[in-house]
Amino acid sequence: MKNKRLNGWFLHAILILAVLFSVVFTALIWVTPVYFQRLAGMAAPDKTRVVNDDTNTTDKKKLTDVYRPVSITVTDKRSSSRLLSNRIDVVDLMMTSLEGSKITDISEPETVSKSEYLKLVQTPRSYQLNYGSELSFGVLKQYLAEQPAKSENYSFDRIVISYDGSKVYFLDDAGLKVYKAKLTKYDKAKLNNVHKNKGLKRYKLSYEYQNGRLIQYYEEQLTVPRHSYLYNKENVGMYVTRLLGTEKSSTSSLTTREQDGVTIYSDDSGQKLSIRDKTGLITYTDYLTDETGRQNWTLDDHLTNDFTDLEQLGVSLADVKYSEYDIQEKNVIYRSYIAGFPVISARDFGTYQIQNRVRSKKLVFSQCSLQVPVPAAGKAVTLKPTKEILPDLQSTDVDLGKISDIQIGYTVSQNSTASLVIDLTPTYFVKYNNVWINYQDLISGKKWGDNDNEF
Repeated sequence: MKNKRLNGWFLHAILILAVLFSVVFTALIWVTPVYFQRLAGMAAPDKTRVVNDDTNTTDKKKLTDVYRPVSITVTDKRSSSRLLSNRIDVVDLMMTSLEGSKITDISEPETVSKSEYLKLVQTPRSYQLNYGSELSFGVLKQYLAEQPAKSENYSFDRIVISYDGSKVYFLDDAGLKVYKAKLTKYDKAKLNNVHKNKGLKRYKLSYEYQNGRLIQYYEEQLTVPRHSYLYNKENVGMYVTRLLGTEKSSTSSLTTREQDGVTIYSDDSGQKLSIRDKTGLITYTDYLTDETGRQNWTLDDHLTNDFTDLEQLGVSLADVKYSEYDIQEKNVIYRSYIAGFPVISARDFGTYQIQNRVRSKKLVFSQCSLQVPVPAAGKAVTLKPTKEILPDLQSTDVDLGKISDIQIGYTVSQNSTASLVIDLTPTYFVKYNNVWINYQDLISGKKWGDNDNEF
């Protein structure tokens, strides 16, 4: 009888210890997502990783990784479609097929009519590599045998490559300019098989110009998955050290003050970093004393120098891609892309804005960043064909003439049950008066960013 009691007590003790260990490790995952991410990273030795001075572990990305296409579309004999997959990185699949290839003999641009341009965009039996915004030839160095003459004056938004590699066009949407080129040293079979991959879904597209911008319209409804992520809220001190603690300010005195919910760090060399305490939005400015050479910067100068500024932040660039360039404001915007769609947030979650002007530099970004994916909260969302949202907008007196772009993207919201988890929900975004707005907010008349649940 005594042995039975002893055995029973021992089993209960083991069970209690097992439960305690489970609780402790679960708490570690939810309370310290960065630590959890590092453990996950240890199981993936194939990825190149570096440890920065602040002991944060980030994916090391090259310039060409960030300036990659944001989507791949194909045109068969009759229609164009976007390639999407829940399992495969479609852009990576396309770029892998071009490994080792070189683009040669890039011609000087030829200006064509809109109808001719749209025919080239939809060249039969071709791929279109679509970029977030206009791109310079300089950032494609690894694919170019040589820079085209006068390339500092050239830019493009997409590249069209035929299935067999026999035709290559660089296309500039705004200027209706076409650059013809040749593709060499490529694997013809590998390139031709990209669109045949069984893991890809096709969603039909049409193209239309609206207010000088070429917009892709989805011709049929599409189902886009939700995503959820553990997020990391970086200590602002890290950015103070990296941005204000430079050689320029090494002999300067750093001051701190608070004003209307904003904490401001500044020095006497013209640098300032402010953070909105409620939203975690960080703004860094550097008023340069003599940088007049910047007035002659080309698009390539902006893209390469802004990438250097982005690297200086020390954030993970695993999902970050070049998204927009505002030529008037000299503002380059990078966004997190999940499953091929951008994360668009009124509070700049997952977004990095870098502005280099003649006598100033400005960076705007969020203190929070995506870390580890977790099981998504909710089912996938089925979205209408693009043209069906236009009547919804028009019926609420939205001026369609002020719309310069329409895209599918992810909204950001706080998970209702886990404080360190954010939910990404797909929806249409409309660029209205040059500002991206969730189209449902635009219809309801809600001011963009008023949603307290949005990061």
